Amino acid sequence: MRKTRIRLALAISSTLLLTSAAAVAAIDQASFCNSASCESEFKKLEEMAYYGSGEAATIVAVAYATGEGVEHNIEKARRNIKKAVSWREPMAIHQMSIWLRQGFVFKQDIARADILLDRAVRAEFGPALTDKAKLLLAKNTPQADKEAVALLELANEQHYSPGQYLLAQLLVSGLAVESDLARAARLYKKLALKGYADSRLQLDNLIIALERATRQSAEDKAASELAARVQPLLADLKQINDIEVFKVQGKQFSVKSEFTNIVAQLDSLNLYERRQTGTRIPGQLCGRGVTNCSVAANDTMGGLLDRSSVFTFNALQFRPYY
Repeated sequence: MRKTRIRLALAISSTLLLTSAAAVAAIDQASFCNSASCESEFKKLEEMAYYGSGEAATIVAVAYATGEGVEHNIEKARRNIKKAVSWREPMAIHQMSIWLRQGFVFKQDIARADILLDRAVRAEFGPALTDKAKLLLAKNTPQADKEAVALLELANEQHYSPGQYLLAQLLVSGLAVESDLARAARLYKKLALKGYADSRLQLDNLIIALERATRQSAEDKAASELAARVQPLLADLKQINDIEVFKVQGKQFSVKSEFTNIVAQLDSLNLYERRQTGTRIPGQLCGRGVTNCSVAANDTMGGLLDRSSVFTFNALQFRPYY
């Protein structure tokens, strides 16, 4: 059930992107969901929300808040998100925390946003785990770092891509956790196979760094033994070159098709007369070295990581997993 929620959250976050109030006001509503079939799909979502689906209520709230697919209606957005939160839906709790933090839909209230985020974290909702980790990393204290890594490990167990990506970055840099290039590379490989962000580029950088290190250590006996241990890892990582990663490009956005996909996923859950869905709307990333911080956004950690560390290799950074 948790994985289904996260899949739905990722599907919606790629469809309904957070926009400012000014941008929402400028949207040409005629370009969205103006067909009878699209309106029918949205009505199904509203029906699911009526019958108790917190996930559907969250999606409806987001649609009204952003004006994607329906008219821009803040009151309906507030009503639906509050209803979903009252049902203790993790997606809704997390979404409302984002809006409160950003002052979108609701008046900005950081204290309340923190309370709701912590509730979503206790529910072990992947996007909330990752956002909380970002806030903890921004504190730049050993205890906060430890807690952040623990949350990212939970997100990794749920195969939540943004959380896995951030964890890989930390493992490369040695920030908040002992540097481990082998594990970072394996995470990047998993993400690259899913076509996530620039994971393939990060993986290629690690492969180059590892290859360079093995060549430079050829004359040193101790280092050459380490290099021999690196070879099986490199062979495993390079297998990605034999695997075709399919990515859909140039596909025109269709609110109707997205609503249809959401309804289909909800129907597959068989929890209500009508079922559930939800979303995570990206905001800005909060990281060390970033002056104005918020959560639920860019997964590159802004100024938090030193990218040059990708090309730093030593014995302590490599720990093979066989």
